[in-house]
Amino acid sequence: MRPGGVGALVVIAVLTVPGAARAGDVTTVGRCFSSAQPLTVSGSSFTANTRVAIAGDVTGTAQADANGAFSTTITAPTVTELGPRTVTMIMVDESNPANTATVRVRVVREPYGSNLPLAGKPTEMTTWRFAGFTTGRPIYGHFLHGGRLRGSYRFGVARGVCGTLRVRAPRIPGVDNVAAGRWTLKLDQRKRFRRSGPGASTTFRISRG
Repeated sequence: MRPGGVGALVVIAVLTVPGAARAGDVTTVGRCFSSAQPLTVSGSSFTANTRVAIAGDVTGTAQADANGAFSTTITAPTVTELGPRTVTMIMVDESNPANTATVRVRVVREPYGSNLPLAGKPTEMTTWRFAGFTTGRPIYGHFLHGGRLRGSYRFGVARGVCGTLRVRAPRIPGVDNVAAGRWTLKLDQRKRFRRSGPGASTTFRISRG
């Protein structure tokens, strides 16, 4: 699943070098990816039948065809923070190093990711952050205790190419009586809780103070 539901072909800005005879053009399918997700990069206007080096935050190589075009699949770098982080890829024509193109995409740690600010008093207000959700759709948290749904909460609507949201809310919102014990939180974009289907789950414990 691609963060933000991105799937359209997006043309990314190209950096040209003054005095170069030409500059490569680069496109990528999507603008936001999760860590280690495959992504396709395509290029044109490179030297025919030459190798194109990929440098920057991602390294690799691609092979241009007789028309100076290429298409290759690379792996998005791993990010440990929630994100999104902007990563840069530089395409260098090995037969004409002055012919370069730069593409930038954004990477999040995981689909349906959150900072999960659960440690502390359940009713205490805190800052929730989310990334890797489908943009334009609400984000819900479903809280379970003893295997039963105890409450659901609508945090807000994911925005931007990486489906992000930052909002103030209680640590355990949408639950009237927070009992001690082991809890499960499922984050997804469905108003009604479903055990199966897209989303991310985490477990935590609440102790009596």
